[in-house]
Amino acid sequence: MKKTLVALYALVAMTSALFADETTNAELLRQMQALQRQMQQMQEGYDKKINELNDRIAELEGRKAATLQTPSPQATPTVPSKVASEPTPGPSPTSDFNSDDLYARLNNRLGNLAPQLNQQGVQLGISAVIDGNFHHDTAKEGLGEMKEEIAGFGHHHHDEEEGHHHHHGDKNGFNLHHIELGLSAEVDPYFRAWATLAFDDEEESTEIEEAVIQTTGLPYGLTLSAGKFMSGIGRINRQHSHVWDFMDTPLVYEKLFGAHGLREKGVQLTWKAPTPFYLLFGAETGNGENEAFSNQIGGEHLPDHDAPRLYTAFVKFAPDLGDRHALQLGLSYVNARNQSLHEHEHDEGLEILALDGRNELYGADFVYKYAGLGEKGEGDFILQGEYFLRNSEMRDREEHHTYTNRQDGYYLQGLYGFAPRWRAGLRWEQIGLTNHIEDAEEGSWNAGSSYRATAMVDWKLSEYSLLRFQCGRHNYATEEGREHAWEFGIQLQVSLGSHPAHDF
Repeated sequence: MKKTLVALYALVAMTSALFADETTNAELLRQMQALQRQMQQMQEGYDKKINELNDRIAELEGRKAATLQTPSPQATPTVPSKVASEPTPGPSPTSDFNSDDLYARLNNRLGNLAPQLNQQGVQLGISAVIDGNFHHDTAKEGLGEMKEEIAGFGHHHHDEEEGHHHHHGDKNGFNLHHIELGLSAEVDPYFRAWATLAFDDEEESTEIEEAVIQTTGLPYGLTLSAGKFMSGIGRINRQHSHVWDFMDTPLVYEKLFGAHGLREKGVQLTWKAPTPFYLLFGAETGNGENEAFSNQIGGEHLPDHDAPRLYTAFVKFAPDLGDRHALQLGLSYVNARNQSLHEHEHDEGLEILALDGRNELYGADFVYKYAGLGEKGEGDFILQGEYFLRNSEMRDREEHHTYTNRQDGYYLQGLYGFAPRWRAGLRWEQIGLTNHIEDAEEGSWNAGSSYRATAMVDWKLSEYSLLRFQCGRHNYATEEGREHAWEFGIQLQVSLGSHPAHDF
């Protein structure tokens, strides 16, 4: 019983310390400290009563021994004294204090604290990420411009006069990536919510990356999310840039979805199957507002299509491989309306090519993780890859000609923790293995493939800071022929505040 009491006291003490570290609720801390004092007083009272009981038992045993040694005056057989067989009522360890009483008091006390521990919507999590780098490449007009000229994955124009067309990518010199501010909270027993804001220094703008309301109490393993969210297709698409293992996103993502991936305003429904292994199905519908994949222009030259214009489906499967091995496999599908507007100046005047149609995308992804059990990531290994195939069928609204494209791409990367807090990684990526283009005026041809090889070393100084060195070799097929470039970068990233747990 005493061991049980000590264990309970230790549990409460550790719980108090945990809450004191992770909450700023002064009242909660005060009550937990009061509970500790009460437990200490109860412990002292318990020890005192046990000592009194031991003294009483010793006294009764002494009386019994004396009675057995003294013959009865009537020389009758000795009968054990009632006092010896049934001790005289005295301070009982269970009369007004026992382990059940302790449990009841502790349970009642914690029950009184429960409303404070579950003040949904009050405990707002706030975090921020600052990400800067030094970048240098050998491309003539910069890597951003060079990537835009990759054959088969060219410009995604839409009304350039309004300034919507940008060449993404770091410039030679010092760059400050957007500053990311995150807010999150458990709203109530029914919903959680989070929002991520990105402050862009170069364009002097603020963007809502995510603003999601998600259910927490739906039955049968269902979860519904609504707002602006990062699509669940693939793997990297649902990760913020500060979680990436390299300084930049793979080429296949950048050329199919743009620099920010596939993010939509809409709804997502997932179902976690009741299986002994991890099995998740998901479906999404969104407005379709991605400049590269599901663009909507409308206006004078193109029709206006009402939203939703984008639909996705995905499945994730993770078998149980034990404590040190983990594997997750995924399949994805996307179908979306798309529009493109190209304007070309000629001697005869302005030529406008307005295209309207659909994009389809098929994807597969995997990630394997091995836990080396070394200190701070030493010996850990990660192997990860994704493949996407896009089919595009567009129609010229003026001439009614059909344009069909079929492009694909993949990346494969591996990372190894060679020392505590140190990792090294290699990434190989290729786009345009299939790069078939059918143009109503110019016929059909294969535009060729482009690839990039990247190496990096990063040092995670602590849980909140990271220093990364990266080097890459680019080899792209463009309409003007092959172009080559080297790229070097040093990245420094710090995180402020507590971040929610990331996906597997």
